[in-house]
Amino acid sequence: MKRITIFLFVLLALLFTSSSVFAQQINVTIPEDANSQYYLIFNKGLKQDTVQSGMFSFGGSATITIPNKYKDYAGMASLQVSGKKSAMFIVNKENFSVNYADNQFVFKNSPENDYLYAYLKQTGPAQRDTSLYADKFIELLQYMNMLSGMASGQQQRNLETLYQIHQYAQNELNAEALYTSSLWYFIIDPLSRIGGQKAFGQDMVKLLDRIKSQLVFEALADDLLTIVNQYAWDDAFDIIIPYVVESGRIEHPQGNMYAAFTLAKLRKGMLVPELEGLQAPMVAGKYAHTILFFYESDCPNCKLELEKLIARYPSIKEKNVRLISISADHDENEYKTMASRFQWKDKLCDFKGFGGTNYTNYGIIGTPTYFLLDKDNKVIGRYGSLDAMSF
Repeated sequence: MKRITIFLFVLLALLFTSSSVFAQQINVTIPEDANSQYYLIFNKGLKQDTVQSGMFSFGGSATITIPNKYKDYAGMASLQVSGKKSAMFIVNKENFSVNYADNQFVFKNSPENDYLYAYLKQTGPAQRDTSLYADKFIELLQYMNMLSGMASGQQQRNLETLYQIHQYAQNELNAEALYTSSLWYFIIDPLSRIGGQKAFGQDMVKLLDRIKSQLVFEALADDLLTIVNQYAWDDAFDIIIPYVVESGRIEHPQGNMYAAFTLAKLRKGMLVPELEGLQAPMVAGKYAHTILFFYESDCPNCKLELEKLIARYPSIKEKNVRLISISADHDENEYKTMASRFQWKDKLCDFKGFGGTNYTNYGIIGTPTYFLLDKDNKVIGRYGSLDAMSF
């Protein structure tokens, strides 16, 4: 029994020693940060993870060990010190040292950071090395700069440059490298502002189709959903979300993505589900069109749309258009106060908010949301404002 105990002790010691030896470490020396708290942060799309924290020594040095769960991380990291500018460098399976002296960072045993900083200092690199993450990051930087100039209007939007931007997004943009680059927002957002909804939707579907990482696929799908909802981009939604649904890569959608999956079933030409609580059913052929308006009484944009509907309702009714409003209100008094101003008969509210049956069946993620239906109660379009509709 004693021999077995000794054997287990030795085995555990070896395992612990082995994991320590092979753990990735970064030795940092920044004399001016002596005795300061530091945080090492990794990038994940729009999010950031604090992966390690500690204190610099009296001499301003620290040995940072990368936790094992981040051993495969390849991307940009920031070393943040309270109240001071953060240091940026690449982490990619290298054990290296970085010293700050004479207002510059000097790296030892890090081809990745030597390559990157040579580019940033405009001293190189003399020859490209596509095996390095640094090379991918530099390419992303160059693409971001071109996008920023186009999106801000600083560069003339000629057709050739626009074509190059969209072709790169569709065929070359490396989403996995972008995910850990800290440039995620600065590339995806400008792309949404160049070329319109259809071009953006097509670019993003091609990009999604090339992503191998499930984590990156889901992150991009979530962020694209946020963008198309923010801008009320129904045409882009109808390109991107059906692709995500049909890809089968998100088996158990949650939250807004679940609602988007439902909403994707209500594309142009599709018959809408019956509304719960409606006294007069939606009979095909009775009206030239039907407008469904989903709103909240305390939503500023909803209030603006409701004022338009109230003012224009006589002409809407005159065109044989049925108007049905569906509220997400929880407060009964607030709902009744607002609804008392409506001239139309069809006003619904179950006081369950976005969790109500009608909001769930129609996949409503945000308000205001309009559906315009034809005489057969099939979807003509989905809109964010009354002015966007034509009937």
